[in-house]
Amino acid sequence: MITGDLQPSGVGCFGEVDFGGVDMTRKENPFKNLLSPIKIGPIELKHRMVLAPMNETLSGHDGQVTEQTIAYYAARAKGGAAMVITGAIMGTKLASRYVWGRNLYCFHPGHIAGLKMLTDHIHYFGSLACAQITIGFGRQGHSADHHELVPAPTAGLPYEIALDKVPKAFIPVLKRTEHPRSFLVGQMTREMTIEEIHSEQKEFARSCQLLVLAGFDAIEIHAPHGYLEHQFLSPLTNKRTDMYGGEWRNRKRFINEVTEQVRYAVGSGVALGVRISAEEHMEGGLTREEMIDVAKDLEARGIDYLSLSDGGGYEESGHLVPDKERAEHIPEHGRDFKKALKIPVMVASQHDPVKADKDIGDGMFDISALGRQLFIDPEYPRKIMENRPEDINFCRYCNTCLILCNSGVGPACPHNPELGREYANPEYKIGPRAEHESIIPKGMLAGDMPCLDRPWWKPEFPLIEKCWRPFRGPGKG
Repeated sequence: MITGDLQPSGVGCFGEVDFGGVDMTRKENPFKNLLSPIKIGPIELKHRMVLAPMNETLSGHDGQVTEQTIAYYAARAKGGAAMVITGAIMGTKLASRYVWGRNLYCFHPGHIAGLKMLTDHIHYFGSLACAQITIGFGRQGHSADHHELVPAPTAGLPYEIALDKVPKAFIPVLKRTEHPRSFLVGQMTREMTIEEIHSEQKEFARSCQLLVLAGFDAIEIHAPHGYLEHQFLSPLTNKRTDMYGGEWRNRKRFINEVTEQVRYAVGSGVALGVRISAEEHMEGGLTREEMIDVAKDLEARGIDYLSLSDGGGYEESGHLVPDKERAEHIPEHGRDFKKALKIPVMVASQHDPVKADKDIGDGMFDISALGRQLFIDPEYPRKIMENRPEDINFCRYCNTCLILCNSGVGPACPHNPELGREYANPEYKIGPRAEHESIIPKGMLAGDMPCLDRPWWKPEFPLIEKCWRPFRGPGKG
């Protein structure tokens, strides 16, 4: 049950946000850095505020786009986000068998129709659409049959979560009843074979091509938070002794290969980003220096931006879902990565617009990704653009939204009664195609996408200009 006084979205509640002595009554907008445009590969963001990717569990049980999925993203586009990034889409059939709750799927041409409706709504309201996609949960996945072994880098290594590593708001729920505690222990794992790894990588790259056909302007490979890509990197979860395990260059091989294949597959028509954790915050885990090294590898393989999150995943979820104190050091991460990279760096959980604007100006990061803040107030970017920060409804970090997501029912907020019911609001419906919308996906027109699934006996699909059968003309009678 949701508790707390309901407060309509848009009603100002500053909490501890300090506007730094800025005179909000003057006409000139003080948020110059947040509102400046920025180029990301072939696309340009109209400002620096985007919707962060979150697993909102709004899809259908078999990964389809629902009416509520569309309305949720449409509301954030209408609220002024420069780019709307989806939650993690399962990019292979194998990945779709092991999810936490519900996720969107994209590995079959039949998935394009729903995703195209989603991008149509985002574009209609003036935002760019970015698909975050993952090759799988790995050891953090759950199947319908809990006796089934989960494919992961290493066999016999299920995850286990201790209370001192979870977000503080989750602890009362976990202490009260046993059922939520069942998710504190994962399923038993099996080691993925090298043949299976290569097959998954190829299918994943092909799935990214489907996203281009569905009209997405950008693709973000999801590789933080203990997902499969992260598991191959970490010495805590990768105990392999073959070419994908052991020394550091071998543990980097999986994510580097995935990035290379996706960059090749989608061509130059869409922006490509990768999201990683800045470090694991666990003894013996990945360090910031190692992750900066990974980021440099990814930049060399052609990514257009780096999205920076934090933490080791479910076993260290206090940084995956940071409270206000744990989020304070994220700009410091951003600054260290920016020093090593030439591409834009995106960071999350920076809700204070005055501080975010200053941090961008100081070179700490380039783009602010807002998750829970756009749960409670999807109009946050528009209020900044209109110089109305006093009207922003700020997130309280109560995590009611994510507690409900983790339970599988989808998000709700004590301070935004519309969250989770956007489908009932006619404002998020769209009409005839507007002039600013492209009928044919721009990424498909601008880039050369090679075929990844031709038969082994055919070296290429040639373009045959003339049929060998002569034209016969109409038949008798």
